[in-house]
Amino acid sequence: MAELQIDSQVVDGIPTIYLQGELDSYSAPRVRNILDTLTESQQPTVLIDVTGLEYIDSAGLGVLVAALKVVNDHDGALAIVGLTPAVARVFRVTGLDNLFTVCADTAEGHAKLAKTPA
Repeated sequence: MAELQIDSQVVDGIPTIYLQGELDSYSAPRVRNILDTLTESQQPTVLIDVTGLEYIDSAGLGVLVAALKVVNDHDGALAIVGLTPAVARVFRVTGLDNLFTVCADTAEGHAKLAKTPA
């Protein structure tokens, strides 16, 4: 198992979180804490880069869905970029690819988030 590596930074004014490894029940609380911090502002905008994510389970999906709910409740925007084939399959099977703004890369993610009314 690859322990989850988490990095975050602000890129072009958009808080961005980078996930690499496995997002599972063990690592989900760490991601939840970071996303809670990033989504506590009014109209939060967050980009989640999962290019390095190898695996995600229901706990990991739950963290992402909870963050999306908070963002939507506060008229913000959230985008996920870089779904690997394994993670994309999980999103497709669960229907989450229709719920989230999914982008091929960070450039597309920034473009979509920049167009979101603030």
